[in-house]
Amino acid sequence: MKDKLMLLLAILALISSVDTVSARRMDIGGGGMMRGASHQAHLTAEWGPKLAGKCYTCHDGKPSRRTVNYNHCTPCHSPDGAFDGMNDPVIGARYNWGRRSSLIYDSNGKLRPGKEKWCAGCHDDGTSVIDNVIAPNITGRSFSGSWQSPDSVVDSDILDAQNLIDNDIETGNGESSGQYMIFDLGDVTDISHIRLYMGPGETALWEVYGSTDMGSWRRILLGQAVIFAAPAWESGLVEGWNTIRLDTFIPIRYLKLVKVGPGDLGENAVRELEFKKDLRYGYYYNGHKISCDNCHDLRSSHIDGFSRTYAADLDNYNSGYRLLDVQVGNTTVPAMEIPRRGCSSDEDLETTNDFALCFKCHDRAMVLGDGYGSGVMFQYPLKTNFRNDTHVDASGMVSNEHVRHVRGRGYCGNSPDWDSDWDGRPDSPMSCTACHNVHGSPTPAMTRHGELISTAGTFDGVPMINFRYLNNRSQPDPDLTDVMRSTGGMTQFYAPGPGTVDKNATCKMCHNDQISYRRSPLRLGHSLLSP
Repeated sequence: MKDKLMLLLAILALISSVDTVSARRMDIGGGGMMRGASHQAHLTAEWGPKLAGKCYTCHDGKPSRRTVNYNHCTPCHSPDGAFDGMNDPVIGARYNWGRRSSLIYDSNGKLRPGKEKWCAGCHDDGTSVIDNVIAPNITGRSFSGSWQSPDSVVDSDILDAQNLIDNDIETGNGESSGQYMIFDLGDVTDISHIRLYMGPGETALWEVYGSTDMGSWRRILLGQAVIFAAPAWESGLVEGWNTIRLDTFIPIRYLKLVKVGPGDLGENAVRELEFKKDLRYGYYYNGHKISCDNCHDLRSSHIDGFSRTYAADLDNYNSGYRLLDVQVGNTTVPAMEIPRRGCSSDEDLETTNDFALCFKCHDRAMVLGDGYGSGVMFQYPLKTNFRNDTHVDASGMVSNEHVRHVRGRGYCGNSPDWDSDWDGRPDSPMSCTACHNVHGSPTPAMTRHGELISTAGTFDGVPMINFRYLNNRSQPDPDLTDVMRSTGGMTQFYAPGPGTVDKNATCKMCHNDQISYRRSPLRLGHSLLSP
């Protein structure tokens, strides 16, 4: 009797284990092989790297569970960023290995509760490279620090330039006709701000450059002043510390200031220079913050060997960015229509599905309503902050600048003003993502700044239109992020003439490439999905 009972228990255990394996095979992360959660994800899954036939990418010696070498995982799973994609006990690959990878996704291809930041393990400021493609940094960057002086003055033709790093605001440069100063920060480091202490009645216009080797200089601050038809940073608008945030946030060791005007420096005109790193931006800081699977289809093709799958001439925006279709009433529609087709100027903004994914969350009437709309689209006074209260039309109405943009230009509003695939050629009428990076940006209102569209591993798209809010003195303030403290906004001046993709890496602009507007701010509500 005892032997029969033991046999029955063994059979029940076997059935239970088979049922468990079958259930795991049905799971998005568990289908494939007996121990196949991770095998499927790496070998055959549409969303994976498809390493079929490349067993030794993960294994040492004869492939078996015991020969998995986790050191082979780190190039892809990025332990070196803000989110440890390898060793984090919640989202790390090491702790979601084998059968446990079914803990990541449910059977509908959604991230399970607690795993919402699984994608951040690769898409952070660490290094994840698969098939020679660098995973773009979605989660942004965060660093902080106090003001500090450079270590030394490497070279300068400005007299007594060494006094600018002696921590004494009573001593400064000698009277000089010199033009440049090069400072050694001591180590290669990220910096976000610089400041100069200016004496009374003194002004200077500067170009600011950064480098790691004093050989390859990159301009890291443009500024809003204009000299010789080019942008420059003007210091001396106030006596004392003149502080400015940089436009390009790259690691540098050497900082070079080149004086481009207006005249010679008087004695003690400049008394001190300091720098700091204090910057936070990205998806979980000032981006949408919701779980990635609210917008992206995690079951679709992901790792395909291209750093940017979307191309305008292939008309594959939704599949290229793995966007989920959107349910609008009883109809399922693509997330976005990009490049935009049809007649943009004649579209009914209350019903168009060109921006379906955006209006899955955002209030369409608040964004696109105006004094010419009807029903819920009649929104006057305007409910959007993107307006110029000082500019009215022939009927005395303030224009909704969102509406002006999506209506387009040219015949039927179809002028290809926006470079939607970031290849240097405009190819589409304007859409929401022309100006907004929903993953978060160093500039307010998620306005594009270029980090995400730059060539992988570079910052060649930065700073794009370089939008800043205007403060209560109507001056551009790159550190101002609270709309209720702003009086409007302004884009970057690059050179005379109309804005072009060559200048701003974004779009063809209506007039010159520096546009400003003034308005009284509104506190707006947004019906965004919860994480």
